[in-house]
Amino acid sequence: MNLKSPHFSVFLIKIFIFLFISLNSVSFCYSQNMPVPENIQAALLPKVLKFSPEISSKEKITMLIVYDKNSESSKDQIKSELDGFIVVKGILKSELEKNISECNLVYFMPGLQEEAILCKKYKVLSVTGISAYVERGEVSLGFGVRNNKPKILVNLKSLENEGQSLSSEVLRISIIFK
Repeated sequence: MNLKSPHFSVFLIKIFIFLFISLNSVSFCYSQNMPVPENIQAALLPKVLKFSPEISSKEKITMLIVYDKNSESSKDQIKSELDGFIVVKGILKSELEKNISECNLVYFMPGLQEEAILCKKYKVLSVTGISAYVERGEVSLGFGVRNNKPKILVNLKSLENEGQSLSSEVLRISIIFK
């Protein structure tokens, strides 16, 4: 093949575009992974909820998990880990608005955080395992990793917009975003 031919140039451009798209899609997929394993999130969540006056006063705590086909196994794992502590129901994002008034908190799986706006409207606590959603204020409570240790993440503005609060004891040990 002649390296100076127009066909070779087109071939190189196609390879470059393919590699660019492939590498960017791979990094997007990995950026949505939850850094804290589901079983650790499930162990931490009931402990954190004890420090929420709006939720801890409830006789029965109910949570919706908003998931899609890509997060079904994570949803099932969190649900099984929380069994006995919290009543959990998995729903698709299209079902959230008709079910949100029946719950105390909503957990958002990766890629579904845009629906968290309904938590602000209905004054329900939003939770996630994706730290970026908490940092941006899309979700109020989350779990992340700092110095190789799981950390509680709280966005105060989002928490306030949802009509929720957490005691100073849990805020002291959390990473706070405003």
